[in-house]
Amino acid sequence: MASYVIGVDVGGTNTDAICLDGNTIVDYAKVPTTEDVTSGVKKALKDLLGKLNHEGKTGTICRVNIGTTHFVNAVIQRRHLTPVAVVRLCGTATKSLKPFVDFPEDLKQAICASVHLINGGYQFDGQAITEVDKEEVLRCIEDIKKKQIRNVVISGVFSPVNGEQEELVASVFRENYEGISLTMSHQVGQMGLLERENASILNECLKPLCARTITAFTNALQELNLQCPLYLTQNDGTVVSANQTLRFPVHTFSSGPTNSMRGAAHLSGVKDAIVIDIGGTSSDAGCLMAGFPKEASARVKVGGVTTNFRMPDVVSIGLGGGSKVKYTETKEGFAVTVGPESVAYQLQTQAKCFGGEILTSSCIAVATNLAAIGNQDCVKDLPDKLLTAAKTEIQRMLEDLIDLVKLSEEDVTVILVGGGSILVDEKNKLKGASQVIKPPHFQVANAVGAALSQVGGMQDTVVALANISRDEALADVKEQAKQNAIDHGAEPDTVEITEVSEVALAYLPGNATRIKVKAVGNLKTDLKETQGAAVTPEESQVAFEQIGSKELKEVSHQPFMLHETEPDVDPNTGEWSLSMWDVECISVGAGLLGCGGGGNPYYGKLMALQQLKDGKKIKVIAPERLNSTPELTGLVATIGFMGAPGVLFEKIPSGRETTCAMECMQELFAAGYKKGSYEGKIGGVDITKGDGGYFIDDFPVQSETTKETPKIVALMSAEIGGLNAMEPLVVAARSGKPVVDCDGMGRAFPELQMFVPSIYGDPLYPSTLADDKESRCVALQTDTPKDLENYFRINTVKMGCSAAFHFGPLDREQVLHHTILYSISRAWHLGRAVMKGQRSKIDPVEAIVKHEAGKLLLKGKIADVARQRTGGFDKGILKVDGMGAFAGQQLSVDFQNENLIAKVTKHTDAKLQGQVVATVPDLIVITDVDSGEPITTEEVRFGLRVAVLVLACSPLLKTDTALKVIGPKAFGYEDIEFKPIGEYKLHEPIPTKK
Repeated sequence: MASYVIGVDVGGTNTDAICLDGNTIVDYAKVPTTEDVTSGVKKALKDLLGKLNHEGKTGTICRVNIGTTHFVNAVIQRRHLTPVAVVRLCGTATKSLKPFVDFPEDLKQAICASVHLINGGYQFDGQAITEVDKEEVLRCIEDIKKKQIRNVVISGVFSPVNGEQEELVASVFRENYEGISLTMSHQVGQMGLLERENASILNECLKPLCARTITAFTNALQELNLQCPLYLTQNDGTVVSANQTLRFPVHTFSSGPTNSMRGAAHLSGVKDAIVIDIGGTSSDAGCLMAGFPKEASARVKVGGVTTNFRMPDVVSIGLGGGSKVKYTETKEGFAVTVGPESVAYQLQTQAKCFGGEILTSSCIAVATNLAAIGNQDCVKDLPDKLLTAAKTEIQRMLEDLIDLVKLSEEDVTVILVGGGSILVDEKNKLKGASQVIKPPHFQVANAVGAALSQVGGMQDTVVALANISRDEALADVKEQAKQNAIDHGAEPDTVEITEVSEVALAYLPGNATRIKVKAVGNLKTDLKETQGAAVTPEESQVAFEQIGSKELKEVSHQPFMLHETEPDVDPNTGEWSLSMWDVECISVGAGLLGCGGGGNPYYGKLMALQQLKDGKKIKVIAPERLNSTPELTGLVATIGFMGAPGVLFEKIPSGRETTCAMECMQELFAAGYKKGSYEGKIGGVDITKGDGGYFIDDFPVQSETTKETPKIVALMSAEIGGLNAMEPLVVAARSGKPVVDCDGMGRAFPELQMFVPSIYGDPLYPSTLADDKESRCVALQTDTPKDLENYFRINTVKMGCSAAFHFGPLDREQVLHHTILYSISRAWHLGRAVMKGQRSKIDPVEAIVKHEAGKLLLKGKIADVARQRTGGFDKGILKVDGMGAFAGQQLSVDFQNENLIAKVTKHTDAKLQGQVVATVPDLIVITDVDSGEPITTEEVRFGLRVAVLVLACSPLLKTDTALKVIGPKAFGYEDIEFKPIGEYKLHEPIPTKK
């Protein structure tokens, strides 16, 4: 007797069910999707079983696999969600950004029950920040009990590296709170604390709805006498048991596009291709790699919430079977647009080909004999020139979509699936496609994908390659990934490694490298799964009656309400008071000015926005305002963070580091610091003469001080590029001091000696360094600026690879002559150009180039990224293959944390081949090709669609004195001379000078 697998896919318009016998499609059914989802699933299954019975096809149904968007829709629509408490294990770290900080306000109000920051958490190497305090956990449990909250997330710093603390706290909860439902973050997301925590929150708030849905599905199977296991499809193309889904509903969010792509691979027999799923309203395109969808980048937004769980990389356009066709007659023929408006599920009542009034893309297909639906007589009078123009426009849209998704300039196989594929004649040549395949049963490829039964396992960790060989480390992580797949039900002999990625983490000791491995295998056929009520574990029976208790009148997908505002400048003081819009603009601009380095300013932006939300003020003044009033007469503190950006995104700052470094500077002077006197003691602490200078390795808090301290009247960023642009804004909000509209680099550079005042002779010392535990060290004097870099770098590693610094204060003349003036204004203007471009549908990349008088070097796709770790830096070369107007060209970009050299490696003009087209200190910037958002060197990866552009640097960076420290030769390019890309465009500052 045959052994059948049934696959069901719930789409926005139709629910499809298909019966698979091995690799053979036995039959299928298609019914309209119902609002409650379950009724449509039951009807599709009933119709399919009826067909099988009518045709005498008998066999044993061994499992039913269902793909549904039910859970992601609940988040998007803010319906049927359960309140959640979050317990973060962080010790002294991360307190500047609490859980839910970047949730849209309406969603936060719906599901945020309580937040608890307690002892625990790990450093990047697995050492504890602080140990878990069991008594503190018990107090936390009592508080959650009093609030009658039964759904809890446990989220620990660096838990993907070591999940033991999360497991320990979970065991304490289970021992002391009967029926509690828990999500541990290390089981849900990847590296990146907030994103992983967010994904875990969404997971936990969906569990009661998931339990109810799974119970409804299993009851439907029982009513149809289907006594077989139930599985659900996941975001990555694998399936997971109903029991596992109850624990991790969030992993099913994007199963729709994934099912289509997996089904396309199965139906066509092609494992590496582009799949285009054409539905009623839109076309979704993605890349198949070894039969599975290519994953999206680390950050994915769901319902306005930033997460980092596995999702397919899909590009969508407004072309479907129901797309409206609009046209105007011209002298040459017809000017035609297709979509994005669609009649969608009303096709059979509104489309011309069904007797309606609206011309749709399906009408064009019917009139040109591509489809036999509706009534061809209804469209027989359409002019031939109109039909030709419409078909040409549809083909152009698909060719542009293929070009967006392709990973190289080579033509690739394109597989068309989905009901809307009737729009395409696969016999016609599509530009960019080596062949076009429309496989049998293309209209139910999504259900076919759901029927495929493979399970996966993922392992994502950080390994110190100084302690183990690369081959041994890879073998260990691969073995863990394989075991995870086996634990999920894979047949051991069938498990294969389908994906391996390695990223060296800049500045970390021990050659620290993040390794991520995915393994996939066939599902065991002898698994025992129960049905009905028994499929629901105790944890997921929590709060059934609470589901949907709070419906929201309005839905917002923004964590902070961003309304475009003009700069608020006080006409009397010249102070610029920042709005949330201003902070957002500065953040985007700072990312661009980071030149690929400096760390992503995202977390700094969130901290600044939170300060504004709490009622604090952030004020920016022009440099010329210094010494203009008694309140502004004094010195400027240069502050920032140093360390590994990868660490900062997991071990978020506590909010005290920079303030502690500033307090240390004040106490140093108060304790008797005197320039030129470095012997003996200060504040009772011995001064150490070390390599390159005089230092205090551990400077305690000074309770009794008598000397005069420097008067700090304003703050300044060490570098405007990356996350350090945002830290002075946060400190300004807390301290009430203004930020000066300038910085010390005009971009981002990898080392402290590249600070411009230092290049022009202003000493960096005395300088202080502090961490989240308020450990402090001091550089009293250094022989060279490089000696300060070396000393602070060593101590930053001891502090967990994240610490805040405060350079020796600058006076007004030093600021005016030795810093990059008006750089905050520059960042604001850049960010505003990008954001206005996004909102008005103007190309943001062109907006950047136009604003800066810069140059667009190339638009294309990253074809290769080769990395190596040298001296703690992330060095490498990336290659970008041109697309569109740049087809046939290739550009390589050398980077050392920041982008350094851009060179033409392939060009249609042989004279340009091998030519260096941009060098440091000019700003080589890589952005997303569509959004204009900056992409850091840590984030670049194969397949990303990017634009490479270059912006002019400040004149202060172009002098012979400066080029010795920050020019190409300073980075080892002895044979490359700096040639400026153009004149630096100095915009007027936003805060007024007088």
